[in-house]
Amino acid sequence: MAGLRVPAASLVFVLVAAVSSASATAQGPVFNGVGADDLIDFTTWNLYGDASALNYTPGDGNTYSILSLTQPGVGSQAGAAFAPTTVMLDFNAPFTITFDFYMSPGSVLAGDGMTFVLTPHDPQTVNGGDPLVPSGGSDLGYGGTGLDGLAFAIDTFNFGGEPVAPSIQFLTGSDVTPVEFSETGLADIRDPSYFQWHATLSYAPSGSDDTTGTLTGTIDQFIGGLSFSVSYSLSGNDLGLHDVPLYYGFTAANGLADDGHHVLSAAPVPEPETYALLFAGLGLVAWRVRRAARA
Repeated sequence: MAGLRVPAASLVFVLVAAVSSASATAQGPVFNGVGADDLIDFTTWNLYGDASALNYTPGDGNTYSILSLTQPGVGSQAGAAFAPTTVMLDFNAPFTITFDFYMSPGSVLAGDGMTFVLTPHDPQTVNGGDPLVPSGGSDLGYGGTGLDGLAFAIDTFNFGGEPVAPSIQFLTGSDVTPVEFSETGLADIRDPSYFQWHATLSYAPSGSDDTTGTLTGTIDQFIGGLSFSVSYSLSGNDLGLHDVPLYYGFTAANGLADDGHHVLSAAPVPEPETYALLFAGLGLVAWRVRRAARA
């Protein structure tokens, strides 16, 4: 795996880049603005379990790279995808991570959810020297995998005594018991009226040069005014994340539900209304293409 060191004060992961269709192809999120004009090609990522990725040019002047961690309409899935590069973060300086996601509803109840993961463990060898096996159901593809570190979760199902779904959570140590959470109070985060969501992780250091600080996770509607946040006071050293190569990617699972979980890059980015509607439909496109390839 190649490592990339970036001044954390200006580190930005951009999973949806405003680019020209003639741009080059990036292998992962954009760091420090370098490659901001490139399409993020999820077909270059390492895929595990039920995850799939494809590039699609529908003739509307845009090119899309679609990462589907689970497919809509199919239950008992668990998938994960990690970039082929690593990054080093300085927890004594601020940084920001952003990505867009969409959950396409299946035919039954909502569940189970997805995560964005930062881990010092190589997903290619984390399973006793073998590749990652994403965990199912309420483990969100993350729980018990050995991907110690930090995960930001969008959880869409809960048992009694758990945070009421849909909620946003911070998880650590490949444990799905949240260290912090915020309940959205929404009836269903997958509802098409909410369209696409934009997630931002913003880290503010304590200023004491001790790798401690506050990480705030926020999800915003791509179209609309809804916004929800959760904050977590952490130590980069205690989590094993400070100044070491970190693998980054996504996990998801749907258990008894049959939701699809998707991340998308587009070049160039269409108008917001068109983009949101297309994002909803492209999850189904990915599923159909994958299904046809298996036929």
